[in-house]
Amino acid sequence: MIKIWSRLDLFTVTSRKVLSRSTGRRILLLLLGACCLPAGLLRAQVQDGAAPTRGDFKFSVGVGGGYTTNPALRSDSGGSNGDSITDLRAGLADHKSSQRTDWSANYDAFYTRYGSNNQFDTINHALHFDGRYLVTRRTHLNLFEHFFYSRNPLQIGAAPTDETIILTRQTHRWRSVSDAGFDTSVSRSLVLQVGGSSRLERLDLTPSVDVNTYSGRLGIQKQVGLRDSVSSTYGYSRFDFLSESTADAEAHRVDVSWSHGPPAGAGYVLSTGVSRVTREGDSRNWLMAAATLHHPFRRFDFVSGYRRSLDADAGVATVTVAQNAYAGISGTVGRSASLGVFGEYGTRDSVLESGDRTALTYTGGAIRGSVTLDPRFSISGEARRRKQTAAEGSGEDLTVDTLFLGLVFQVF
Repeated sequence: MIKIWSRLDLFTVTSRKVLSRSTGRRILLLLLGACCLPAGLLRAQVQDGAAPTRGDFKFSVGVGGGYTTNPALRSDSGGSNGDSITDLRAGLADHKSSQRTDWSANYDAFYTRYGSNNQFDTINHALHFDGRYLVTRRTHLNLFEHFFYSRNPLQIGAAPTDETIILTRQTHRWRSVSDAGFDTSVSRSLVLQVGGSSRLERLDLTPSVDVNTYSGRLGIQKQVGLRDSVSSTYGYSRFDFLSESTADAEAHRVDVSWSHGPPAGAGYVLSTGVSRVTREGDSRNWLMAAATLHHPFRRFDFVSGYRRSLDADAGVATVTVAQNAYAGISGTVGRSASLGVFGEYGTRDSVLESGDRTALTYTGGAIRGSVTLDPRFSISGEARRRKQTAAEGSGEDLTVDTLFLGLVFQVF
């Protein structure tokens, strides 16, 4: 997909104060881990004189400006005043591979200044790491880390994805998603899969709002032909809410999926299953499903997906059944330009709640483009909208429109 500011899909604008000391330490540890862990594994796994390929390290800086219609997330009925945005950022990206190792890491830090709402001026951070390692001839280790910290209330997704962030007026927000998985070939067509993940999310308030989700999974995958496979997975999740008003919950999940994919042409995944959710002795079964499609054409790519799953978002502060649907097209225009458009729709409904029902519906979309002026210079632009509607008694309706234009310079 089209990239703007390296990781503009993670952020729109920013907000208030400086980073807390504990969050600063966490960011430093994540950066050290992303830089040092892959290098150590890379050296350990290169055998028989095979040298790693040359890394693809990039450092870029950018500056830009734009406009947002609702910087403080006022309700639609209460009215809102727009504000200008000025953005300055720096990004690091690296990728290395060998015969047995492939990993990539991206880090972005940026400072945003508002024309009138200067209480939102701040520095924000985002880190993404993805690594794949051949531990033995039959076993792969896959590692993933996605972390962001922002004091900006307008923290929403900006690219086709099923990982949507709910709009909330609360600022001082960070999220960390970590995952580790092993794939072991039992035979030429049978693979045993085991893994675990954690998603830690916090609204840094007084008192703070914390949601910690821990999951484990065990599955088996059968290859059918050259491009198809079928798999079955059992998973367990625990949702911890560090709040006396919200009880913890746990879930057991069983699903079956079918995938059809590369080496060439379109790829898709279909999945269905059942999750049993338990909270304070009360249990219910929920139907889960997922589907994704990626179809590359000559000049553009089409991606789409749907997912119905359990979620725990700090902006909602309860376990919900989340539905997300998205679709997007991106491609090149001439030799130096690119263009993309996407749309999304989703819902959140509370699970096992005895009090007021939490129900949200959101719609959104964006048009994004870039023009390369020189191998080191490019201009990027974006126009997008997000509208979030709440059921009666569970919140307010919120709408945000954003326009942005920026210049990116790749230093090396």
